[in-house]
Amino acid sequence: MPKLQIEFPITESNWIKHIESLQNIEHIIGTKQNITTALKTSIIRDLPKEPFGILLSGGVDSSIIAKVCKDQETPFRCFCVGIKGSEDLKVAKEISILLDLELVSKEFELDEIEQLLMKVIDILPDPIIQEDNYIEYMVKVSVSAVLLAAISLGDEKTFYSGIGAEELFAGYQRHVKSVSERGTWRGIDIKGLQEESWEGLKRMNNLVISRDKLISDSMRKEIVSPYIDDKLIILAMSLSTDKKIDSNSNKKILREIAEDLGVPKEASERKKKGAQYGSSFDKAITKLAKMNGFKLKKRYLDSLIAKKKV
Repeated sequence: MPKLQIEFPITESNWIKHIESLQNIEHIIGTKQNITTALKTSIIRDLPKEPFGILLSGGVDSSIIAKVCKDQETPFRCFCVGIKGSEDLKVAKEISILLDLELVSKEFELDEIEQLLMKVIDILPDPIIQEDNYIEYMVKVSVSAVLLAAISLGDEKTFYSGIGAEELFAGYQRHVKSVSERGTWRGIDIKGLQEESWEGLKRMNNLVISRDKLISDSMRKEIVSPYIDDKLIILAMSLSTDKKIDSNSNKKILREIAEDLGVPKEASERKKKGAQYGSSFDKAITKLAKMNGFKLKKRYLDSLIAKKKV
């Protein structure tokens, strides 16, 4: 298999070209065995010698990373944030007990979340809004607030993240729609699963990777994303639809791999929502908007952006 691994940061055009080069590789078939091997190799390839962090949400993606690192007997702590009663905090605590992991967690108050939002808005580029559509920007801000909150809890310089798994193994709602009623996603027509997944990978640098790098760089820290690995991408994207998703479950083969590795069912079978929902930060933003006299979250974010410009 040709070595196409790239170094970050990368320009948007070079990222798309790189993904297209992976898309053009043929005659490589993913199996549970070689995907497991590729994933484990990607996780342990460059493990830091000094203590590091794992962003543990209690979902299958991050729990696999934690289990593999635990088996390697490496020095790390897990980190999870949310507001009181959030699902991510609840499940992350359960997984930490079951796997004997050290977990650093915090329930954030509304005023603390507002401060996080203001910091994130200051770090991220100003939004380019078309037709008053704030969906993409709201996701960036809310997920970035979760990330900033988590990596701020420890002195560790390196944090492992499960980003990328959703695109590789059909974890998003638009993937569900791609094999059922189709429709649109943020104004874009949803395609078949294979094409939709490749298109999602091409958008990842703009929507996810560059966002996380801006946040981690602001703290002089590094985010490591083992699912964003060339060999793993090629193998996962060769899988047939039925290996990834059906009417009952998504990320099917990844859940099987998790169970084989000894990840508790509380994580391997969990149908997790995005970080902004699992942490309930999105709910907190809704409350903050109402507290500040706004019916819509986007108007509340408008007010925070206006404060940045003062």
